[in-house]
Amino acid sequence: MQPQPDRRLDTEKRKLRQSMQARRMALPHAAMAMASQAVARHFADHPILAFAPSFAGYIPMRGEVDVRPVFDIMARFEKDTALPCIMGEKSLLFRQWKLHDPLVRHALGVQEPEPTMPSLIPALVLVPLLAFDGAGYRLGYGGGYYDRTMAALRQFTTPPLFIGVGYGSQEIDQVPTDHFDEPLDGILTELGVSMFR
Repeated sequence: MQPQPDRRLDTEKRKLRQSMQARRMALPHAAMAMASQAVARHFADHPILAFAPSFAGYIPMRGEVDVRPVFDIMARFEKDTALPCIMGEKSLLFRQWKLHDPLVRHALGVQEPEPTMPSLIPALVLVPLLAFDGAGYRLGYGGGYYDRTMAALRQFTTPPLFIGVGYGSQEIDQVPTDHFDEPLDGILTELGVSMFR
């Protein structure tokens, strides 16, 4: 039997999503651009992140930290890189993509690699978020795509590292969670990198 959703928790998360989205959209564009460049530098300087043999990012939307500078700064190392594609069962498949490769728009508005591109299980996945806490939990948009994908890929002998990407101002004391919520392995912001596990 499937566990029943906690309506009180759902309401708490919905209100928190609204307030955190408003907080993020209130950031000046110049601050967003500076944060994006700082995130790329911290990625390239980190001994775990920079040496991952492959990684996946995302195309930003609704004020998310733009991780395309990470693809740019790491391009000289010729790593396999990818973006997520939305699949059935509310899960993600990662397809190979390099900066400036073509993109197609999914029905949900997300930009993805062309469906003919090969799939890839990356060694590291950069995960967008609305909020995060010091225990490594993130608040997403409520679809559960990343949580399902993280849970599935963590069944592998050597699972990817899942690194949340956000602004330092998105950290809160505690993200409300239930048993569906998967913790991050680390967080990457304009302030630096913190590994949780």
